[in-house]
Amino acid sequence: MTSARFGALWLVAAAMISGVLVIGFGSVRWGGFVLCGAVFGGAVIRLVLPKGRAGALVVRSRAADVLFLLGMAIALFVIVITLDLQPRG
Repeated sequence: MTSARFGALWLVAAAMISGVLVIGFGSVRWGGFVLCGAVFGGAVIRLVLPKGRAGALVVRSRAADVLFLLGMAIALFVIVITLDLQPRG
């Protein structure tokens, strides 16, 4: 297994790991925004790069992949902005 098979997935994976680290260090909202940006970036990468360069981001047709990733990014964005992070009690 070579890194060429994964293509641009490494960029998306690195951004998602960064988001999880930000969440781990205590900033849930900012980490969620980083994760949302990573998924959106994956959609943009899948849209503009050819199949060979997009690597593991290619799952279905280009339109299906981009629509799915954009839908996930929008859903994650809505979840992050509606989080109630204030303690109760």
